[in-house]
Amino acid sequence: MMLIFLCILGFFQDAKAADISVIDVRRNITLSEDDAVYKDFYISASAGSGLKKNLVVTAVRKINVRDASGANSFGEILIPVGQLKIIAIFDKVAVAREFNLLSRDELPMLEQTGIMTGDRIDLQGSFIDNSKPKKRKVASDDEKAAGTTTVVTTLTTSTTTTTTTPAAAPLPNVAAAAGVHSPSPLTPPTAAGPVVQPPALPSTEKLLQGATEFKPAVAKAEAVPHEAASKAASEVAQETNKAAETLEKVADSDNNSGHE
Repeated sequence: MMLIFLCILGFFQDAKAADISVIDVRRNITLSEDDAVYKDFYISASAGSGLKKNLVVTAVRKINVRDASGANSFGEILIPVGQLKIIAIFDKVAVAREFNLLSRDELPMLEQTGIMTGDRIDLQGSFIDNSKPKKRKVASDDEKAAGTTTVVTTLTTSTTTTTTTPAAAPLPNVAAAAGVHSPSPLTPPTAAGPVVQPPALPSTEKLLQGATEFKPAVAKAEAVPHEAASKAASEVAQETNKAAETLEKVADSDNNSGHE
């Protein structure tokens, strides 16, 4: 009789546990990067479900196993997904937050990771956690400024200005115009040949005399174009005078013939 009572009690406990599941998942919308992100899991729970605040429970997912063709079913299995911590209890609903996601290293893989709507709550292995939730630390402006490294790159442009000086016009070689040959450049003596002495330079008097003789030649060369121009002008004037005299003679002859 006692055995039958325990079986019935266990059946009712399993039925109650099967009724506990995640019915909705909500999260807040942040307006800035400093706002904390909260994700609430709403769990359907009655007064006798056994859920209470700070209780950590396990969310499991029911998977139906079938063969590759999908025709034959081999039953259903429950795969642990993660742990939830109850933060509030109401009449028919409990609110929980994510406590820990279980690693897939020693558990079967899931097509969709994370706790989602439809996952069931397993009370086996549940425990009470009275630790305070970890608050998100927001860095102050001073810490952000201290942690920020600014790299400034300075580009220096050097401008090179090249000044070109026009070459000076060569001076007239007075000595060459006067018929005086300039001395040949000195050639350094070779080790084997004899030393050649440079020719003596002309004296200052000869250079001045050559320059004096060169001036009349230049003046004469400049006077030649003027003489040619004046000669051409005199010839044109003579031709003009001759033409004028001819016209006067013709005019006189015409007047004489009219009087007769």
